[in-house]
Amino acid sequence: MSKYTSSREGFELAMKLSLSGTAEEAESYGKETATPEFYHVFNGQKLLYNDYIKSIAEWRDKISDYHPKV
Repeated sequence: MSKYTSSREGFELAMKLSLSGTAEEAESYGKETATPEFYHVFNGQKLLYNDYIKSIAEWRDKISDYHPKV
């Protein structure tokens, strides 16, 4: 997990991987970048880990090319 948090490039990679790949690979992404206690707050809505992974899978189905710049 520290490879994604110890540098700007690592964080950029984590952002890219969040929306790159197949929906089926979303869970493996979650295991690499978060702990089971993790939750995501977006627009005032709190998503627990499993719901967060489901949302990553849904977004991956909608986005075909994502290259964030940090």
